[in-house]
Amino acid sequence: MRALALCVAASLPAAAADLVVRPGQSIQAAVDRARPGDTVTVLPGTYVEAGRPCPHDASEACAVSVITDHINLVAPKGATLQSAAGQSDGIAFSPPAPRPATCVSTPSQRLHGATVRGFTVRGFSSDGIFLLCADGVVVDGNTAVDNREYGIFPSHVVGGRLVGNHASGARDTGIYVGQSRDVLVEGNVAQANVSGFEVENSSGVTVQHNLATGNTGGFLTFALPGLDVHVNESNTLQDNVSAFNNLANACSGGEVCLVPAGTGILVLSTQRNVIRRNVVVGNDSVGIALTDFCSAAALPPDACARLDIEPLPNGNRITGNIAVRNGGSPDLARIPPELAGDLVWTGTGDGNCWSRNLAGTIAPAGIALPSCP
Repeated sequence: MRALALCVAASLPAAAADLVVRPGQSIQAAVDRARPGDTVTVLPGTYVEAGRPCPHDASEACAVSVITDHINLVAPKGATLQSAAGQSDGIAFSPPAPRPATCVSTPSQRLHGATVRGFTVRGFSSDGIFLLCADGVVVDGNTAVDNREYGIFPSHVVGGRLVGNHASGARDTGIYVGQSRDVLVEGNVAQANVSGFEVENSSGVTVQHNLATGNTGGFLTFALPGLDVHVNESNTLQDNVSAFNNLANACSGGEVCLVPAGTGILVLSTQRNVIRRNVVVGNDSVGIALTDFCSAAALPPDACARLDIEPLPNGNRITGNIAVRNGGSPDLARIPPELAGDLVWTGTGDGNCWSRNLAGTIAPAGIALPSCP
């Protein structure tokens, strides 16, 4: 019986551990000791890590890399991760040598269960918090400050939530979801970024109860060419506030450089997105704008025909929004004056509809916005 009891005990999973990191100790060292289900608890303080090659790109350095399933990296009372020279990403969750082209459709290629909570991540040359090829992610109550490219960047993620975070100072996007599906983005604040929030080539993403203010553009939902996922579809932006996003566009490169300063919500080449019950006020170029990729990028028809995305927006519903006092001083380097206003549609795409919106101006002048059935 004793031998049997020992065998049964050996077969049971070990109890989850709580590995505590104190100021002067290494977060990465604790992460390396952690096993699936463990929590790494970081006590208040400012941490600068030696860093190592990033799991997703060995040519770059990450301060903290997590490559093990079901690791909870938490700072219950707050802790700051400060960049060191040469570090591109702050906290990175990724399987080793990820395969982005296939991981969204292949669970065995994903990191399972990634949680990061309560950190301030500051000053990295690329991204503050980076997640790639992961599922069941939780990014909760973090602050990303002055990370050059992105504040919080989940890409190729399946399922999860980004809740109660704050992002500022990114020269691309504060809070981003790209090439992912079934992600909740709720109760976050983005300010002083080029793009506050962006949903790119994703599906089933819900963006709700967030605030974007003081960015170049508040909320962007895009389909862009040349990526692993080729469609932006069935996403919902609801009950958000996009106010006074009039920061000059100081982008670091890419399509975000096309975003006019003073953009409230920009819907570009999306399929069946729902934009409802948002408050959009005081944006100098546009309140809520719906357009296609080729018009936005000024592509000629032959180049447009070669794209690997559907460039036209189709089946989008824009309902019950308040869009007022937008378009009063447009960014004429990026938008013609006739497309400035509270509600803007370039007239492209099929099955798009607009209903029950409170707006002062519709652009261009004379365009009829189809009502929703």
